[in-house]
Amino acid sequence: MASATVAIAFILTAGISRTLACSWAHGFFYQVTTLRGTVVGSKLPVLHSFRWFRQSVVRPQAKLILYEYCWPCEVRSLSPVKTVFTGTDGKFDFGILKPSHYSLIIEGEKGSLSGWFQVEVKGTPKPKESETIDISPVYPDCTGGQQFIVGAN
Repeated sequence: MASATVAIAFILTAGISRTLACSWAHGFFYQVTTLRGTVVGSKLPVLHSFRWFRQSVVRPQAKLILYEYCWPCEVRSLSPVKTVFTGTDGKFDFGILKPSHYSLIIEGEKGSLSGWFQVEVKGTPKPKESETIDISPVYPDCTGGQQFIVGAN
């Protein structure tokens, strides 16, 4: 009887595919008029759980690479539209960009943190608009970093 129960349980679970608890939506774009702001993030144990801490740790010398958006395709096989680095204060500015859809890839200064965001630049640039981009890791329940916050100074 026990072996029959194990066999039935195995057959029922064999058809279940493994899924990730957290997945990203394709085609969701953060809408901005300009692409400038600050890159932040941390992966320190325990402290990483607190949003205020993650967003108070600036990422100097992070590399931000902007590509034209394409789907489905390998974005890194395309030529970048523009590449910038954050300063010692974590700030970046892409300058004037033509209205379009873009993929933004961010690599931390030592490769330990990274982020990938889809951005739509539209409308007249607003001089006080800026973004805070949190490249902290994400927990399996989709909490944690990887946040793109559009605000005004």
